[in-house]
Amino acid sequence: MNRGRHRCDIYRVARQCGVILRDGREHSPTSRKARECFCKPTLREIGRANGEDHLKLVLMLMTGEDHNARELYADMIKAVSGVLASQPDLVRRPALIDEFNAIDLASLRRAARTFNLSMARSDALKVLLMIMLYPSWREAE
Repeated sequence: MNRGRHRCDIYRVARQCGVILRDGREHSPTSRKARECFCKPTLREIGRANGEDHLKLVLMLMTGEDHNARELYADMIKAVSGVLASQPDLVRRPALIDEFNAIDLASLRRAARTFNLSMARSDALKVLLMIMLYPSWREAE
C-alpha cells in the first residue's frame, strides 16, 4: 500500500465507473439516484492516497448492483477503500465482485447508525464489511 501522493482525476475515474459526480450543495436525500456521488473531497482524498486504480475498484465494487449503487456516501466509500487497502488479498479473489454484490450496503449503513458506536461510522462499516467478506471469522472459536 503506497501512502504517497498520487495524481488523481476523480472525474475521469467516475466516468469510467458510470458514476455521476455532483456538488454537495445539490444533495437531496429524497431525490438521490443510483450512481450519484456528492462527496468529491472523499474521492479525491482516497485517489491521492491510494491511486486511481484503487479508487476505480472501490467505485466499481460499489456500483456493481443497483441497490448498492445508491450507497455512494462518504462513510461507505471510506469503509470500502479502507478494507481493500488493509486486506490486499481481497483484490486477488476471483469471486470478489460476486461476494461484494451479495452484500446489502444500505443495511450495513443502517446497522452502523443503529449501533451508535463511539467510533467513526466509516470504522464501524469497515468492521461490518470485514465480517461479511471473511465469513470464516464468524465461525472461528
